[in-house]
Amino acid sequence: MAKLSHRQILVGQRPASIQGLDEIFDELYEQGHRPDETDLGLTLVEQARKKYNLIPKQAADDFAQAMLREYHKYAEQRLCGCTPKGVDYGTWRGYRREHVPWFPTVALDLCDGCGACYKFCSFGVFEPTPDGKATVVEPFKCQVGCSSCTSVCPPKAIAFPPRTVLDAFRPIG
Repeated sequence: MAKLSHRQILVGQRPASIQGLDEIFDELYEQGHRPDETDLGLTLVEQARKKYNLIPKQAADDFAQAMLREYHKYAEQRLCGCTPKGVDYGTWRGYRREHVPWFPTVALDLCDGCGACYKFCSFGVFEPTPDGKATVVEPFKCQVGCSSCTSVCPPKAIAFPPRTVLDAFRPIG
């Protein structure tokens, strides 16, 4: 059996590891599946489960939405003739960035849609939702240890884990 690709995607406000997502995207795209297709999100979930991913039934809709968002990006790249590939987020202190649990979360009930966070953050961590509120779209582009966006958020809708979570990540090498 060939080694499957591995991607981290944002499901709701939490990152999740998915094996074989690139292969699923390739297969569905070659079969003619387009991002605006009805029930494509659930098809993606079913295919991910076949690649040995654990997706709880109660979270299937959240996973479907997240994988569909990623498939949109994938399809856009294919349409422009680019070769889609997962993002390499690099390392921090020798650890893969995806393994370091440092990224913001946005309390949507507090967010007033001012846009200060995505205007401030030069790393592309935030984007506006269709209703104008901020959402985290690239959690692993957040610079480990940085939490400056919290100070520019007037409604205080952005939170980070305690800095002590970083204590477990001693430099490797």
